[in-house]
Amino acid sequence: MRIAAKATTAGVLTAFVFAGLITPQAASADSPSSTGGGTLSAQEVGAAKAANDDRNDRSKDGWGGRNATPAEIKAKDAYMAAHKPKVSTSATSRMLANTHQGQWYDNYCGPATLVMALGMRGIWNHDQGTFASWIGITPNNGGTGVDAMNKQLNDEAGGFTYIREDLSYTPTGADVTLFKNRLKSDTDFTASVVGNSMEVYNGPHLVGHPNKTNTIYHWFPFQGYDGDWAAYLDSATTVWSGVPARSGMPNDTLVTIMGGRGYNW
Repeated sequence: MRIAAKATTAGVLTAFVFAGLITPQAASADSPSSTGGGTLSAQEVGAAKAANDDRNDRSKDGWGGRNATPAEIKAKDAYMAAHKPKVSTSATSRMLANTHQGQWYDNYCGPATLVMALGMRGIWNHDQGTFASWIGITPNNGGTGVDAMNKQLNDEAGGFTYIREDLSYTPTGADVTLFKNRLKSDTDFTASVVGNSMEVYNGPHLVGHPNKTNTIYHWFPFQGYDGDWAAYLDSATTVWSGVPARSGMPNDTLVTIMGGRGYNW
């Protein structure tokens, strides 16, 4: 299985096509391979802190929080076994509802993702502002931590169990396979996997995201699967004009983009 490099030679990434709505997007240019096992450079740390983004600080909730414990994974497995959906296990493609919302402010990707992800389950109890207040962020100040994201998902998902999967800076083929299986199982439960991207300079980016010298951190909900491709919604339509509301990429590219961060499933 081909694994996309986090920040190395990048070819052309073809966007996921929904009835011809999405056009191919060019990937970032070539650059030397990046080093490090999930750490950021001093330049990246400084740029993020200057932007009031403390999610790269390991002492803060948003860096990585904690991974799921064996007990939590066991509870998740038990829930999945007890609530098997009435869908074909041989299905190769499935999409949940398009619940796209643009984020209200530059730092509201977390609240927007919560609204969209829960909306795919038919749950529309709270808006972005309510989630932001519970998370503890204000307009253009602060970021959504991974533990805060997991708590809100579990509090509001109607009984569906969410747990956290941390990914290394350079994910493996096994990570891609695991993500693919989890995306399929959660989607079949009408539950959205929630991704947490770490988009480094000259590495693969979500469709329409700029190739900035400082690292981009971004929450986004997955809408479904189609073989080795995953579909997602992106609230950054209100941040950058070139971002489509719905896009998709190969699983291995998306897992690479989430490398150093992870996802909630």
